[in-house]
Amino acid sequence: MSVFPRRMRTALVGIAGSVFSERRLPLWVCSLLAVHAGLLAWSAARQSPTVDEPFHLAAGIEHWHFGQFNIDRGNPPLVGSVAALPVLAANPRTDWSRAPNSYAVGSDFVAANGSRTFWLTTLGRWACIPFSLLGAYVCFHWAWTLYGHHAGLVALALWCFCPNMLAHGQLITGDMAATAAGVAAFYVFWRWLREPSLGRAVAAGTVLGLAELSKFVWLVLYPLWPAVWVARRLSCRRRPQRLPFWREAGHMAIMVLLSLYVINLGYAFESPLEPLGDFHAGKKLLGAIDGSSWAARALASVPVPLPANYVRGIDEILRIGEGRPWTYLGGQRRPGGWWYFYPYAVLVKTPLGTLVLLELACVLSFVQRYSAGWKNEWFLLFPIVVLLAFVEGSGTSKVLRYVLPIFPFAFIWASKAGRSFAHGDRLFALLAAGSLSWAIGSSLSVYPHSLSYFNALAGGPQGGHAHLVNSDIDWGQDLLYLKRWLDEHPDARPLHLAYFGRVDPLLAGIDYTLPPKCADARSQHNAASSKAEGPQPGWHAVSVNLLRGFGWDVPDGKGGVEWLGGAEYAYLLRVKPVAMAGYSIYIYCLDVAEANRLRAQLGLPLFSMDRPQD
Repeated sequence: MSVFPRRMRTALVGIAGSVFSERRLPLWVCSLLAVHAGLLAWSAARQSPTVDEPFHLAAGIEHWHFGQFNIDRGNPPLVGSVAALPVLAANPRTDWSRAPNSYAVGSDFVAANGSRTFWLTTLGRWACIPFSLLGAYVCFHWAWTLYGHHAGLVALALWCFCPNMLAHGQLITGDMAATAAGVAAFYVFWRWLREPSLGRAVAAGTVLGLAELSKFVWLVLYPLWPAVWVARRLSCRRRPQRLPFWREAGHMAIMVLLSLYVINLGYAFESPLEPLGDFHAGKKLLGAIDGSSWAARALASVPVPLPANYVRGIDEILRIGEGRPWTYLGGQRRPGGWWYFYPYAVLVKTPLGTLVLLELACVLSFVQRYSAGWKNEWFLLFPIVVLLAFVEGSGTSKVLRYVLPIFPFAFIWASKAGRSFAHGDRLFALLAAGSLSWAIGSSLSVYPHSLSYFNALAGGPQGGHAHLVNSDIDWGQDLLYLKRWLDEHPDARPLHLAYFGRVDPLLAGIDYTLPPKCADARSQHNAASSKAEGPQPGWHAVSVNLLRGFGWDVPDGKGGVEWLGGAEYAYLLRVKPVAMAGYSIYIYCLDVAEANRLRAQLGLPLFSMDRPQD
């Protein structure tokens, strides 16, 4: 009985070795990248604009029209500028009357273009797909260099089918660009560390500048890279150095100077060299070192070699953190994010097959033939730890996309399990193949709703809002799916809708009014006002974020907005939805009996049972 499984395992490993041979590597790489691009392009066309995309796109148009960077300063201009290129060819309408207020400009952009906003957003999204393709290829090539071509394909597959990559790789946001540029920057820096040369230093500096233009999180590289370089030299002090200290120090200086040049180039050299003391970040730094001292006064006049709006973007992020924004985790919503635990978010948003591969890679790290050397593998784990600590310690609101740049390093680490095919380790090879297939299947079972992905341990996407909200599950992406559902169910009228997003559902052809809100019924002064509120018979569609009490300016169905700042619709969590638009908009149909059951629980007056349903 034991011979057949052994023969089967041997045959499967042999087939895998033949099908995924190095000779066929270009075919597999191109095929996986093509599938990834197709998945991103399809979902980009199917989903409505998310919360941040309109003002990112409007900011990119501003960059090209006026050569200015006053809008969306909290995000560097790389992604908006790239997304705006094909949109400019489509002659979009713009309204700058409320500039530089980013959110207002984004809303005005949507209002000016009406229903055409959906197509313009799709064009901008398609222009951003190459960021994800770049990151995927770098991930593959790094894993191939360390562990061989089988590992490279494992890393590439993990990227191409990861739900988090599929979710953010097709959006006009800086998260995917930061992830791709970040892993590319680390890769070229790693190559320079191994074999320092002027050409590699120039490449590292250029890619570092592009990373800084994608998102401010990579500012951590300026102190981090010199520290890594010094540690590397100290660890090799007993070996002959390829280059003397002063030459490698010169290369480090070239990297920094070239990255600063790229940043200024990305801002069209707009207002560089303004005094440090003119910025909020500078004032905080000077205050930390006693702003009244002569040294602080001298430092305040030092010109900053960065564009003024780049530094003001850092100021905006610092001010957001000082305001202690609300953060949600595990069903609790609190001001400030000190209690948010990013590893928890990673665990519930990552396919279980990927987690098994990571565990398998940890086990195989103790097997000598699977190791790529502790210095190389330490270089993969170190960025994960640093980024988690850096983002965890920031005062901004916490969502998983802020640590998306750790994923490629985790993919490369997990890919060492693919080395089992080259070594002929049948058990490990089957475990690796099974885990990878599990990860891919789990992700595709939710696609194209990848933004709402949660693994089975978290209850899947239906149970995800018990763990995380905001852009981790509901970012306004499913409005068009609601429209398709309504077209298929014409009886679901009239509709009460509370939508979390910046695009008025009227632009998607959805007629609606806000659902009845439920304040604390016991504070009501009379039964008449109580009957106008709370659960009502009829059709109701509510975004998950609003069910969970996420404050938002909600479109009111009359062309305006209404602020919802609490759990006005939490009562619907007590009812099972009849349908969902994607996994972020829950649809309910309440009859009089169901409405009365909820009203009794809430202490509200009941309706007569002969009341007709709306």
